[in-house]
Amino acid sequence: MKKLYAILAALLAIAVSCEKGPDDGGKPGDEVMSGISNVEHSYADKQVSYRGTTVSVRFSASAAWTASVEKLDAVDEDWVSVIASTVSGEAKDRCTVRIDFEENETAEERTAELWIEVEGYDPECIATITQAAAGVSADAKINVALNTYMHEILKEDYLFNKEYNELEVDLTMDYNSFLSYYLGNQMGDVNIADGGYYRASQSNAGQRFVYTNIVEIQMGTKAAQTVGLGFGPFLSTPLADNSSLIGIAPSFVRRGSPAEAAGLRRGDIIYAVNGSQLTTSNYYNMMMSLYQNPSGTYKFSFLRFEDNGSGGYALNSYDSGEATASSYVYDPVLHASVLSDPEDESAKIGYLVYESFDLNSQEFLEDAVDGFVEAGITDLILDLRFNAGGAVAQSRWLSGCIAGEANGDKTFVNVIYNNGATENWKFNYGYNNDTDPLGKPTDLGLDRLFVITSYNTASAAELVINSLKGIDFPVKMIGCNTEGKNVGMVVSETTYEGRRFQFSPVTFWVRNAMDYGDYGFGMKPDEYVNNDNTSYSDDADNVFPYSFSDWGNMDYNIALQWAYCDITGKARWTHTPATKSVADISLRPLDFQPAEATRGHFGNLVYNNN
Repeated sequence: MKKLYAILAALLAIAVSCEKGPDDGGKPGDEVMSGISNVEHSYADKQVSYRGTTVSVRFSASAAWTASVEKLDAVDEDWVSVIASTVSGEAKDRCTVRIDFEENETAEERTAELWIEVEGYDPECIATITQAAAGVSADAKINVALNTYMHEILKEDYLFNKEYNELEVDLTMDYNSFLSYYLGNQMGDVNIADGGYYRASQSNAGQRFVYTNIVEIQMGTKAAQTVGLGFGPFLSTPLADNSSLIGIAPSFVRRGSPAEAAGLRRGDIIYAVNGSQLTTSNYYNMMMSLYQNPSGTYKFSFLRFEDNGSGGYALNSYDSGEATASSYVYDPVLHASVLSDPEDESAKIGYLVYESFDLNSQEFLEDAVDGFVEAGITDLILDLRFNAGGAVAQSRWLSGCIAGEANGDKTFVNVIYNNGATENWKFNYGYNNDTDPLGKPTDLGLDRLFVITSYNTASAAELVINSLKGIDFPVKMIGCNTEGKNVGMVVSETTYEGRRFQFSPVTFWVRNAMDYGDYGFGMKPDEYVNNDNTSYSDDADNVFPYSFSDWGNMDYNIALQWAYCDITGKARWTHTPATKSVADISLRPLDFQPAEATRGHFGNLVYNNN
């Protein structure tokens, strides 16, 4: 765990004023030649926070110079001073003075002047700085507190800290905008590995984003709990009989969630909520509300494609039971089953859809792996289409299950920090017990892996692929390009007046055993199901990674079908119209019972989290 910083910082007001000479008291109209020009600062018309901070003032000097501060109140305490290393300097175009302000615990604001004396000239006051009294607004306090917390960590640990430290940051701005403004807008592309640009197929195409983030999390929540209905992101579609009516299909429904209990599945097309039909004017707000942890009770009318017994599908209508948004145990295993080949009873294929690498839900992953071992699987299809990453430790554990005992002592990943320090993680035991408590993985007895990927596949999910390729373990990727996150985060937490925040800055590179980690623009699949461009006509599955049916239906899950056919040697087929019934394939869900988790939901991590 990284040290949690509790330094609070400053809101600053600097006014270039006070043309006072040393002998005449600075009467109006005096003209003083100072040898100073180009005074710069970023905090005009603002005050230094009562909490205190260090302030930088820059200028040009024509000769050697010295700096001093003068307090304009009667307090004799040493609450403001010039940092010793910046008290004097030589003539140059960019000189810097750093002024240290202590916390103001009084009810009065206080003011200091910065004086510069250039050799051969009279001294000049180049800035007047006012520090606020204790008791500023609540919004100002939290912005300064959280921005300073992030700022101090970024200065030391950020993967691009050298470039970050060249910025003059305003710690008073809205903390929700701080990271996107400075890391996304002000640093340009020097830190492009921390994020990127939204893709052509996305609504905000071309806009810059960063991975580094701060989020507020619930205080005192039970381990592995999440809140809401349990829907994943939705796919919207006009209904065939009336283009003004809209249906929305969830990308997944989490196991154990209120939505699952109400009878909803992945791909069901919801067309009415609590009796109100979805239309072009209301569907978007409802779609976002259902996805973003709502409150309340809902009943859904939906359509479901079902096998008509003649090689095709009927679209049947149903009403769900009531689903009340509530807290439930988070399970990142979206689907786990064993596929069999009716023509070859020895072939048993594990199919695992995994949403996030979450140490707090390790029991669910272990249950899935144990189920595969018990079933005697001969191959594994790992579906990471909605997996944006998570804990390096769990990514290592699952990769170790796939690589097997024979590869246990080989390098899983090399972690490289900004100061050149490295960590070498092994498949069998990670780096050490402090950062990886999961221990030795279960050997699945595999000699190859099929992976389904999408533009959502990122970070620790990509790490599975890259680590296995690093030891020449055969991996076939099916789907579309991955996100391309080849950097990781060390996550820490802080609290502010009873609120809990998690900060996740990008702090290290990841490279495999072959020293490869240059996939910042994404990993290309071996076969494209969807090429993620603005056209849908050239895709084998134009709604991938979404679907209008559940996980096990290969007529609608084309990526799964391709992997299944590659493993069994069967010919691929199409589903428009469906020419093959799912009854021809045996799909047997594994019987998993919810595990008692002991820690929080994905994201509440305080160690290496890629």
